[in-house]
Amino acid sequence: MSAEPTIVQVPWGSGSMNIPLPDRWELVQAATPELRSAPSDWPDRLAVALNKPVAGDSLSETLRGLEPGARISLIIEDLTRHSPLHEILPILLRELRHNGVDDSQLEFVIAAGMHPPMSYEQFAEKVGPEAAAIAWRTNPWDDPTAYLELGTINHMPVRIDRGVATSDLRIIVSSVSPHLQAGFGGGYKMFFPGCSELSSIRLLHRFGIKKRSMDQLVGLDPNANAMRRAIDQAGELVDRYHGQTFAIQYLLDGDDLPVYIAAGTPTAAHTMISKQCAVACGIIPEQPADVLITNAYPRDLDLWQCFKAIPNTCWAAREGGVVICLARCPMGANEMKIPRWGLSPYWTRQLVKFIGPSNITALVDRLVANVAGDSQWFIRLATQILQRNHLLMVSPTLVEQGVKFPGISLFYSVEDALKHAKKLLGRKSQRLAVYTAGGSSYPVLRSAKSPKPTEEPEE
Repeated sequence: MSAEPTIVQVPWGSGSMNIPLPDRWELVQAATPELRSAPSDWPDRLAVALNKPVAGDSLSETLRGLEPGARISLIIEDLTRHSPLHEILPILLRELRHNGVDDSQLEFVIAAGMHPPMSYEQFAEKVGPEAAAIAWRTNPWDDPTAYLELGTINHMPVRIDRGVATSDLRIIVSSVSPHLQAGFGGGYKMFFPGCSELSSIRLLHRFGIKKRSMDQLVGLDPNANAMRRAIDQAGELVDRYHGQTFAIQYLLDGDDLPVYIAAGTPTAAHTMISKQCAVACGIIPEQPADVLITNAYPRDLDLWQCFKAIPNTCWAAREGGVVICLARCPMGANEMKIPRWGLSPYWTRQLVKFIGPSNITALVDRLVANVAGDSQWFIRLATQILQRNHLLMVSPTLVEQGVKFPGISLFYSVEDALKHAKKLLGRKSQRLAVYTAGGSSYPVLRSAKSPKPTEEPEE
C-alpha cells in the first residue's frame, strides 16, 4: 500500500492551495517570512511616530514651518501594494487638519510609475471615503510635458512630476518590502520611478542589470546597490529643488497591517524599516533545491507583480534546476505588452543559453515594435534567469486567457507543473524548496558576495 503524498499548503487568494509532492521527492525547506502580527494599537503607534521621528523634524514642526496656503503632495501607493491606506490616511489627515492645513492645500499623487492608472472607484476604495474627497491623480508617465528635469545621475536625466517637484511639502506614505532590483521598495522610490517619466524609468531599470550574468540584488545593502543609490540621489535632487519631504514607512504583516512604523526624513525612515524587513523576510536556505516552488503571494495581482517572485527567490534553486511560480493573477496580464514569440519554452531556453541574454534582448528590441518602457529590462532579466533555470508558471487565469510569455511554460494546475518538472529533471529523487510567500521574501545566501557597485546602467 503506497504512502499518502506529503502535502504543502500555501496561501492562495483568501484561501489556500494544497501542493502534493511527487513520490521520493525530499522537501528540504518550506520557507515562510517570520513576520509577527501587527500590534492591535498600531494606529496609536502611527500617531506617535508622526511626532517622534527617527530623524529630522516631527510632522507638527514641519507643518508649522510652512507658509500659509502651502501646497502639500501626499505620495501614495497604487493597487499593486496592499497597505491599509483607508485606515492610515485618516490618522495623517487628522494631524494635518489639527495643524491648520485645509483640504484644498492637499493633493494625492499615485506613485504608479508605468502601472495602469486607477479609476476613481478604485482610488476611493483604496483610500477610504474621507480621503476620497481630496484632489487626486496618477503619475502621468507618458506625458513628457508634465515633468521637470532636476539634474542627472551618472548621465541619466532625473525627470520628476512637476506638481510633486514644486510642492512645498511632500509626504510619502508607503510600505517597505523586498525588491528584486532596488533591494527594498519604499522611500524615495515613490518619486523615482513612482513619479517619473518614461525615459527616466527606462534608464533607471537598467541599473544593476548586467549584460551576460546576473547578481542577487533583492535584499542588498544600499551601499552596494546601484539602483537604490540612484533612487536616493534623485530624492535628494527633488528636495534641493524645492520644499521638503516627510516619509511614513512601515512593514506589513500577513494581514497587511503595519508591524513596524517609522517616520521622519525619507532615507532614515526607510533604512530603519528595511532592516526590520531584512530580519523578517530574508530566509537562509537549507541547501540548494533542484525544484523551487515560489508563491507570488502576497504580490500576486497581475503577471507583472507575480513574475517578481521569480527573481526574488530563484537563488534558492541550483543552476539548471526548475523554478515553478504560483501566479494567481486575478487581473491577468493587466495591459502588460508581451512580445509574440514562435519558439517553445524549451527551444527558447536553448537559444538563450547558446547566444546569451544580451543578444536575445537586442534581437527582440529590433524585431518587436511594441517593446517599450520597463519591458526591455524585464526581458533582459527574464532571459538571464531563463539561462540559469527552467521557468514554469501555474496560473489558471492566464491559461484561461490564453496568455503566453516567451520561455515560460504555463500550467493550469500545480500537479501538471510538477509532472513537467519531472520530465525535465528525470525520475530520480529531487530536493524541493517551497517559498510560501515569494512575493515578500528572499533567500539570504551564506556564500553570496555583494556585487561590485555599478555606477552606470548597462547599455
